[in-house]
Amino acid sequence: MKKTIIMALTLIVAFLPEVGYSCATCFGNPNAAATQGMNKAIIAMLGITGGVLGGFGSSIYVLRRRAQKYAESLKNKEN
Repeated sequence: MKKTIIMALTLIVAFLPEVGYSCATCFGNPNAAATQGMNKAIIAMLGITGGVLGGFGSSIYVLRRRAQKYAESLKNKEN
């Protein structure tokens, strides 16, 4: 079944190349207002996503470092 779907999609793309073309905004004039707006939106979305992921990563790093310090303090108390 999977092989049939892949073959069908390959044939559609091969015989109908218009399906693979970009939209007018992506394929059109790079100086058009719509294209510039789309580029700014992409940059904003990447910035927000990067900031949120950076926050999660830094909080995980801080918690890991605190756990290591706590484990070391427990070892020192036992000795």
